[in-house]
Amino acid sequence: MNKRVVASLDDYTVFRLLCELDKGDVTSQRDLSRRLSSALGLVNGYLKVCSDKGWVKTRELAANRISYQLTPKGALERRRLAVQHARYLDDLLAVVQDEYQLIADRLHAEGVERVAFCGIDGVTALVWLTLHKAGLELSVAMDTCGIGEPFMGCEVVSLAYALLGETHRIVITSLKRAAELKATLLELGVTPEAILVPALFLEQRHAA
Repeated sequence: MNKRVVASLDDYTVFRLLCELDKGDVTSQRDLSRRLSSALGLVNGYLKVCSDKGWVKTRELAANRISYQLTPKGALERRRLAVQHARYLDDLLAVVQDEYQLIADRLHAEGVERVAFCGIDGVTALVWLTLHKAGLELSVAMDTCGIGEPFMGCEVVSLAYALLGETHRIVITSLKRAAELKATLLELGVTPEAILVPALFLEQRHAA
Protein backbone atom coordinates (compact mmCIF):
# COMPACT_ATOMS: atom_id res chain seq x y z
CA MET A 1 0.00 0.00 0.00
CA ASN A 2 1.59 3.29 -0.99
CA LYS A 3 2.24 6.12 1.46
CA ARG A 4 -0.34 8.40 -0.13
CA VAL A 5 -3.14 5.90 0.58
CA VAL A 6 -1.90 5.37 4.15
CA ALA A 7 -1.92 9.13 4.73
CA SER A 8 -5.54 9.35 3.57
CA LEU A 9 -6.75 6.56 5.87
CA ASP A 10 -9.80 7.95 7.66
CA ASP A 11 -10.96 6.90 11.10
CA TYR A 12 -14.60 6.48 10.11
CA THR A 13 -13.84 3.88 7.45
CA VAL A 14 -11.53 2.07 9.88
CA PHE A 15 -14.33 2.16 12.46
CA ARG A 16 -16.85 0.69 10.03
CA LEU A 17 -14.40 -2.02 8.95
CA LEU A 18 -13.66 -3.01 12.56
CA CYS A 19 -17.40 -3.05 13.33
CA GLU A 20 -18.02 -5.47 10.47
CA LEU A 21 -15.22 -7.73 11.68
CA ASP A 22 -16.61 -7.55 15.21
CA LYS A 23 -19.72 -9.34 13.93
CA GLY A 24 -17.62 -12.42 13.16
CA ASP A 25 -14.95 -13.75 10.83
CA VAL A 26 -14.96 -12.39 7.30
CA THR A 27 -13.76 -14.83 4.65
CA SER A 28 -13.95 -12.60 1.61
CA GLN A 29 -12.62 -9.14 0.88
CA ARG A 30 -15.31 -8.87 -1.75
CA ASP A 31 -18.03 -9.46 0.84
CA LEU A 32 -16.45 -6.86 3.12
CA SER A 33 -16.25 -4.46 0.18
CA ARG A 34 -19.97 -4.95 -0.42
CA ARG A 35 -20.84 -4.37 3.20
CA LEU A 36 -18.80 -1.17 3.34
CA SER A 37 -19.86 -0.02 -0.14
CA SER A 38 -16.19 0.62 -0.88
CA ALA A 39 -13.88 -0.36 -3.71
CA LEU A 40 -12.21 -3.75 -3.35
CA GLY A 41 -8.73 -2.26 -3.70
CA LEU A 42 -9.45 0.27 -0.95
CA VAL A 43 -10.69 -2.43 1.41
CA ASN A 44 -7.56 -4.48 0.67
CA GLY A 45 -5.41 -1.50 1.62
CA TYR A 46 -7.31 -0.85 4.83
CA LEU A 47 -7.03 -4.49 5.85
CA LYS A 48 -3.27 -4.39 5.33
CA VAL A 49 -2.88 -1.30 7.50
CA CYS A 50 -5.17 -2.70 10.21
CA SER A 51 -3.21 -5.94 10.14
CA ASP A 52 0.09 -4.07 10.47
CA LYS A 53 -1.29 -2.24 13.50
CA GLY A 54 -2.34 -5.50 15.10
CA TRP A 55 -6.07 -4.80 14.90
CA VAL A 56 -6.82 -7.59 12.44
CA LYS A 57 -5.33 -11.06 12.08
CA THR A 58 -5.63 -13.45 9.19
CA ARG A 59 -6.11 -17.20 9.24
CA GLU A 60 -5.67 -19.48 6.26
CA LEU A 61 -8.61 -21.67 5.36
CA ALA A 62 -9.05 -24.41 2.81
CA ALA A 63 -8.98 -23.70 -0.94
CA ASN A 64 -6.62 -20.74 -0.56
CA ARG A 65 -9.21 -18.73 1.36
CA ILE A 66 -8.35 -16.37 4.20
CA SER A 67 -10.36 -15.46 7.28
CA TYR A 68 -10.06 -11.94 8.71
CA GLN A 69 -10.60 -11.67 12.45
CA LEU A 70 -10.73 -8.77 14.90
CA THR A 71 -8.03 -8.99 17.57
CA PRO A 72 -8.43 -7.85 21.20
CA LYS A 73 -6.31 -4.83 20.27
CA GLY A 74 -8.65 -4.20 17.35
CA ALA A 75 -11.67 -4.43 19.65
CA LEU A 76 -10.17 -1.74 21.87
CA GLU A 77 -9.55 0.46 18.84
CA ARG A 78 -13.14 -0.05 17.71
CA ARG A 79 -14.37 1.09 21.12
CA ARG A 80 -12.06 4.10 21.07
CA LEU A 81 -13.32 5.14 17.65
CA ALA A 82 -16.93 4.58 18.76
CA VAL A 83 -16.45 7.03 21.63
CA GLN A 84 -14.72 9.46 19.28
CA HIS A 85 -17.64 9.47 16.83
CA ALA A 86 -20.30 9.42 19.57
CA ARG A 87 -19.91 13.19 19.96
CA TYR A 88 -21.88 13.54 16.73
CA LEU A 89 -24.67 11.23 17.88
CA ASP A 90 -27.08 14.01 18.84
CA ASP A 91 -26.75 15.57 15.39
CA LEU A 92 -27.29 12.20 13.72
CA LEU A 93 -30.41 11.42 15.75
CA ALA A 94 -31.84 14.87 15.02
CA VAL A 95 -31.45 14.26 11.28
CA VAL A 96 -33.02 10.79 11.55
CA GLN A 97 -35.98 12.19 13.47
CA ASP A 98 -36.50 15.01 10.96
CA GLU A 99 -36.42 12.59 8.02
CA TYR A 100 -38.98 10.27 9.55
CA GLN A 101 -41.17 13.15 10.65
CA LEU A 102 -41.51 14.02 6.96
CA ILE A 103 -42.58 10.43 6.26
CA ALA A 104 -45.02 10.52 9.18
CA ASP A 105 -46.54 13.76 7.88
CA ARG A 106 -46.93 12.25 4.42
CA LEU A 107 -48.61 9.10 5.71
CA HIS A 108 -50.89 11.09 7.99
CA ALA A 109 -51.95 13.28 5.05
CA GLU A 110 -52.77 10.12 3.08
CA GLY A 111 -54.93 8.80 5.90
CA VAL A 112 -52.61 5.87 6.68
CA GLU A 113 -53.01 4.54 10.23
CA ARG A 114 -50.84 1.39 10.31
CA VAL A 115 -47.40 0.71 8.83
CA ALA A 116 -44.89 -2.11 8.72
CA PHE A 117 -41.28 -1.63 9.77
CA CYS A 118 -38.46 -3.26 7.82
CA GLY A 119 -35.01 -3.40 9.39
CA ILE A 120 -34.81 -3.45 13.18
CA ASP A 121 -31.58 -1.93 14.48
CA GLY A 122 -30.13 0.98 16.45
CA VAL A 123 -32.34 3.81 15.16
CA THR A 124 -35.60 1.89 14.85
CA ALA A 125 -36.85 2.75 18.36
CA LEU A 126 -36.46 6.45 17.54
CA VAL A 127 -38.36 5.94 14.29
CA TRP A 128 -41.13 4.11 16.16
CA LEU A 129 -41.41 6.98 18.65
CA THR A 130 -41.58 9.57 15.86
CA LEU A 131 -44.32 7.73 13.95
CA HIS A 132 -46.17 6.77 17.14
CA LYS A 133 -46.43 10.44 18.13
CA ALA A 134 -47.92 11.10 14.70
CA GLY A 135 -50.67 8.57 15.44
CA LEU A 136 -49.32 5.71 13.34
CA GLU A 137 -49.48 2.15 14.66
CA LEU A 138 -46.98 -0.62 13.98
CA SER A 139 -48.62 -3.56 12.20
CA VAL A 140 -45.59 -5.82 11.75
CA ALA A 141 -41.83 -5.71 12.29
CA MET A 142 -39.77 -7.56 9.69
CA ASP A 143 -36.08 -8.11 9.05
CA THR A 144 -33.60 -10.47 7.45
CA CYS A 145 -32.02 -11.15 10.84
CA GLY A 146 -33.11 -11.17 14.48
CA ILE A 147 -36.17 -13.26 13.63
CA GLY A 148 -38.20 -13.99 16.75
CA GLU A 149 -36.82 -11.06 18.74
CA PRO A 150 -39.35 -8.74 20.40
CA PHE A 151 -39.84 -5.16 19.23
CA MET A 152 -42.46 -2.78 20.64
CA GLY A 153 -44.99 -5.51 21.33
CA CYS A 154 -44.34 -7.34 18.07
CA GLU A 155 -42.19 -10.32 17.20
CA VAL A 156 -39.73 -9.71 14.39
CA VAL A 157 -40.59 -11.91 11.41
CA SER A 158 -38.95 -12.57 8.07
CA LEU A 159 -39.76 -10.39 5.08
CA ALA A 160 -41.34 -13.31 3.24
CA TYR A 161 -43.59 -14.14 6.19
CA ALA A 162 -44.61 -10.52 6.75
CA LEU A 163 -45.55 -10.12 3.11
CA LEU A 164 -48.02 -13.01 3.37
CA GLY A 165 -50.28 -10.73 5.37
CA GLU A 166 -52.01 -7.47 4.47
CA THR A 167 -49.10 -5.03 4.33
CA HIS A 168 -49.73 -1.84 2.39
CA ARG A 169 -47.00 0.61 3.40
CA ILE A 170 -43.54 -0.44 4.53
CA VAL A 171 -41.17 1.97 6.27
CA ILE A 172 -37.50 0.99 6.12
CA THR A 173 -36.09 1.76 9.54
CA SER A 174 -32.45 0.78 9.20
CA LEU A 175 -29.89 3.44 8.34
CA LYS A 176 -27.00 1.19 7.39
CA ARG A 177 -29.04 -1.46 5.51
CA ALA A 178 -31.61 0.76 3.80
CA ALA A 179 -30.51 0.12 0.20
CA GLU A 180 -30.08 -3.61 0.81
CA LEU A 181 -33.51 -4.00 2.40
CA LYS A 182 -35.23 -1.96 -0.29
CA ALA A 183 -33.66 -4.14 -2.98
CA THR A 184 -34.82 -7.29 -1.17
CA LEU A 185 -38.36 -5.96 -0.85
CA LEU A 186 -38.46 -5.16 -4.56
CA GLU A 187 -37.20 -8.65 -5.39
CA LEU A 188 -40.05 -10.07 -3.30
CA GLY A 189 -42.55 -8.18 -5.41
CA VAL A 190 -43.27 -5.11 -3.28
CA THR A 191 -44.04 -2.09 -5.44
CA PRO A 192 -41.71 0.93 -5.12
CA GLU A 193 -44.68 3.12 -4.13
CA ALA A 194 -45.31 0.95 -1.05
CA ILE A 195 -41.79 1.42 0.31
CA LEU A 196 -40.87 4.54 2.27
CA VAL A 197 -37.30 5.39 3.23
CA PRO A 198 -35.44 8.69 3.58
CA ALA A 199 -33.52 9.39 0.38
CA LEU A 200 -30.49 10.34 2.48
CA PHE A 201 -30.32 6.78 3.79
CA LEU A 202 -29.92 5.48 0.25
CA GLU A 203 -27.45 8.19 -0.76
CA GLN A 204 -25.11 7.51 2.16
CA ARG A 205 -24.33 4.04 0.77
CA HIS A 206 -22.81 5.56 -2.36
CA ALA A 207 -21.06 8.32 -0.44
CA ALA A 208 -19.27 5.87 1.86
